[in-house]
Amino acid sequence: MLSTLPSLLLNFPIEDRDITSTYLGTESMSVNLPTECKLNENSELSFRMLKGKTILSPANIGFWTQIYHDEIPDSKIIFQDESTDYSEILQYSVLPFFTTNLTSLDSQWGNNLPNNRSVRPLSDEVAHQKFYACYLKQNQTRLMPLIEKLQDQWSKYDQM
Repeated sequence: MLSTLPSLLLNFPIEDRDITSTYLGTESMSVNLPTECKLNENSELSFRMLKGKTILSPANIGFWTQIYHDEIPDSKIIFQDESTDYSEILQYSVLPFFTTNLTSLDSQWGNNLPNNRSVRPLSDEVAHQKFYACYLKQNQTRLMPLIEKLQDQWSKYDQM
């Protein structure tokens, strides 16, 4: 596959004879809680603390869906396919919802989110996914300027 693509973005590194990886940044999960939620007493949460909660989430979020199912199987995750419907439901409900430090970069799903919620980072290791650019070693010189730009931009969001 890498013979036809210049680079892959993965949440794990690949290293072998022909392929190498460069760390880009970390995507870190948070939960946005309504102000009256008892969990707001904590500055940081864990997936375990979300057990039994109903939480709204965008659909088609890749590996995060499996993480939700693995880490909080007793919770009800309501997946929403349409970003405008998602935003409207959030505006008129008190449902908690997930975001990451990269959510604001998504023009469809990162806009029009309610600002009346308390953002609580998740402390679980699995809530912090490291991403890597994986590419053929022969393409390293050509790809490094782009990778360095990605690292510079991502570092602004790693601090959030």
